[in-house]
Amino acid sequence: MRGALPSNPVAAASAALRDGGIVLVVADSGAGYRGDLMAAAECATADTINAMATLGCGPIRVAMRSASLDRLEIPPADPTATGPGRELFRVSVGLAGDEGPGVRASHRAKTVRALADPGSQPHDFTRPGQIFPLGCAAGGVLSVPATPEAAVDLAEQAGLWPAGVLCEVCGADGELARLPELFELGRRHGMPVLSVDDLVAHRRRDLCRVRQCGSARIPLPMGEFRAVGFTDGLGRDHIALVHGDPAASAAPLVRVQTECLFGDALGSARCACRSQLRCALNRIVQAGSGVLVYIRSRDSGVRMLTPALPVGWQTTAATRHPVQHGDLLSAYDIVQQLGLREIRLLSDGGEEQFVPEQVRIVERVSLSPGREGAGAAEVSAAGRGSAARLGSAS
Repeated sequence: MRGALPSNPVAAASAALRDGGIVLVVADSGAGYRGDLMAAAECATADTINAMATLGCGPIRVAMRSASLDRLEIPPADPTATGPGRELFRVSVGLAGDEGPGVRASHRAKTVRALADPGSQPHDFTRPGQIFPLGCAAGGVLSVPATPEAAVDLAEQAGLWPAGVLCEVCGADGELARLPELFELGRRHGMPVLSVDDLVAHRRRDLCRVRQCGSARIPLPMGEFRAVGFTDGLGRDHIALVHGDPAASAAPLVRVQTECLFGDALGSARCACRSQLRCALNRIVQAGSGVLVYIRSRDSGVRMLTPALPVGWQTTAATRHPVQHGDLLSAYDIVQQLGLREIRLLSDGGEEQFVPEQVRIVERVSLSPGREGAGAAEVSAAGRGSAARLGSAS
């Protein structure tokens, strides 16, 4: 399905929503694909509702965070329900004082906009009505990768109030539209098409972005460094150890070192992490300038012991923490923020050849921790075999 989508579907969808347009959200239902027309609730007009109802043929729903619907005192449609559907499906509503006769696009549009108005109060709505609210998880698609959460996230991504109006698309036979029909619908009406998976990947990438949060001089045995702190979207702190003025070099040495509590801090003989760390710092000092990016793990060192503990307490868990794709994205975001565009990467021969999007690696320089004196005791074959590979996870 990816080949049929634009190169940056989330950006295309955000631009369309800001202009008051409609986008087509595609989700894998397990038994096939389903498509929903989606617009930003605060931008909904009678024309928007009419177009969605005509093209989609499904009911008009408004996806909002559950907390917002609770504030408006819009209760679950089935108060006896106990599963996820209790929060999702809410009592239908209309706009008080504008009931009028029949099903009108203008009335439904006013109701949709009122739901997306932070100033609305519970008494502004009648119950039941012609609009069906959907309560969504606060974490969006990262919590529940489904179309209602995608609608809320997309509206917020576009800089609008986090509420989206949805209408499911039916095929010519009245059943769920098939994937080719969905793409043809998008093409025929000039609507951006994106998948829920696209939005999940986009949001995960956003969480990997970092912001600088301070710096300090730190003298090490190898030489003087400047420690620059960064925080990612998950709240983890990472450190860049900067020696000299690497931005003035055409392609400075850079090492991405992933956290290893047992190796770095305690000197475990089961991994080469401490010797690699010392070697990389020495090589950077010898080169006159460079950067070592130290990436914090998503799991604590203690939790890494847990799977091995039942086996007679003989654990080989004291190796570098597993590295996820997002960790490396954060690492190279840091490199980019330090003003580097081309680098020579210090790497172990066993590490995966990850290609970053933010900077260009002009050379991969072998890291040889075995030459670094006392910190370079011969690492056991078992330790080498269990060392984490960059990019091995996700």
